[in-house]
Amino acid sequence: MVQNNQQPVIILADGSTRTVGSEATKNNIMAAKILSEALKTTLGPRGMDKMLINTIGDVKITNDGYTILKETEPEHPAAKMVVDLAKKQGEVNGDGTTTAVVLVGEILKQAEELLEKGIATATIVKGFESALKKAVQTMENISIPANKEELIDIAETSMSGKGSFSNIRSMATKIVEALLEVEENGEIDRDMIKIRKIHGEGTEDTEITQSVTVDKNVVESEMPRDIRNAKIALLQYPIDARELQNQAKIKLTTPGEYQAYVDKEAQMLEEEVQILVDSGANVLFNNKKISDLGQHYLTKAGIMTTKRVKSGDLERLSKATGANIVNNIRELTSDDLGEAGHVYEKIVYEDREYIFVEECKNPGVLNIIVRGSTKHITDLLEQAVNNAIGTIIKVRENDKALPGGGATDMAVSKALKAYANEFTDKQQLVVQAFAKAMEQLPAALSTNAGLSTIDVMTELKAAQKESTNMGINVLKGEVSDMKEDQVLEAESNKIAILKSATEVALEILRIDDVLASKPETPVGGDMPGTPNPYL
Repeated sequence: MVQNNQQPVIILADGSTRTVGSEATKNNIMAAKILSEALKTTLGPRGMDKMLINTIGDVKITNDGYTILKETEPEHPAAKMVVDLAKKQGEVNGDGTTTAVVLVGEILKQAEELLEKGIATATIVKGFESALKKAVQTMENISIPANKEELIDIAETSMSGKGSFSNIRSMATKIVEALLEVEENGEIDRDMIKIRKIHGEGTEDTEITQSVTVDKNVVESEMPRDIRNAKIALLQYPIDARELQNQAKIKLTTPGEYQAYVDKEAQMLEEEVQILVDSGANVLFNNKKISDLGQHYLTKAGIMTTKRVKSGDLERLSKATGANIVNNIRELTSDDLGEAGHVYEKIVYEDREYIFVEECKNPGVLNIIVRGSTKHITDLLEQAVNNAIGTIIKVRENDKALPGGGATDMAVSKALKAYANEFTDKQQLVVQAFAKAMEQLPAALSTNAGLSTIDVMTELKAAQKESTNMGINVLKGEVSDMKEDQVLEAESNKIAILKSATEVALEILRIDDVLASKPETPVGGDMPGTPNPYL
């Protein structure tokens, strides 16, 4: 028998806190809902922008969910789970971050209502998993083949609302055509695509070319600036006087000794440049420094040279031209050289110069120079192009498309409501709740477009009885056929959004115990009364 005076067993460290049961669940759901509500107003082509101000006062204006959450650093663990979802969605699929985060919030909102009705968490999880399977099956059933025209529709849809391309259809067409041209064996190498931004020109001046660009200039004015049939060397090696190691020193006692030392250094640099000449190289990209004397010998040799090239550009040049990146110039041979039909320096805006490498040995390289009147606009346009590229790469996995404008979401909701009738227990309510969560996506599109949400949703539900292609065209402000209006989404992306959002929501829902260690004591001592951000 346990005595009343038995000593308590201490498990948690001093200062740690614990939240259990419904309170822990509610706190986690609340954190996810706050992020969801913050992003909901940015959903769709008519979504609002957010102004982000970092710790040093830099301002960024965007309506892209991935960018917004990437710049935020929430402290609550559940909120971090949602941010991780958004980052993964953005990095893997290129688009759909806002939809994923909003859907997590809506699923958890429905779960919260079910919990308040006394339905067990295990029942909710099981019902949501069943609903997810039915939703995916519905999407697969209503999808359509995505040929070139559908790919352009998908690219245009993903770009809508991000930036202000005056010729968005033309830009979507150029992106799709360029991606299809560099595609190899049905795959597009994202690492071979480089997007650069230049503000000060109109969006119609945006360029898409099969080339590699380097945002550097030729190091000497006397060097060649236009080379045909280029033999390209890539170095990670300083063409400069050798630095002494381990604090070594050279003691020179006479002017003659100093001159001999200088002459020897010059001789070494000349020998290194001669190795380049002997290899047959006429173009050099080096991501290390090159001394003035080194540049002099390179100029005499007639080698077009660029220094301090970024490592990423060097890797891209290596893949495109077939050149090997060499770490020691004395090991360079003709076998390490890459090939390109044309290398030249070009002024891209005012005094800004890029080096263009075209007609590369290996296909699959793509260069996009996004232009806009201001930095803010070029940032938005860059995100729009990134979204389009990521979405097209994703849709090429199975070449299937779905109607946009909330049409797919409503079709899934309708199918789930019919599916719910197959259950005779509490899971019927759970599946119906999932269907209601799906309806909130087209409702948000309508609200953000300034439409009468009740009227539009009523009309949409009626139109869906005739065709699953019926959705909300927010630009026209009416319910219409999304396929005819060229508003399409990638099936693989849409399914990925639904699966990842549901998985994160269920993961949050399963948490019923939060153990938080004592926060670290800040420099200067304790701060009594500081609330634990996890509770």
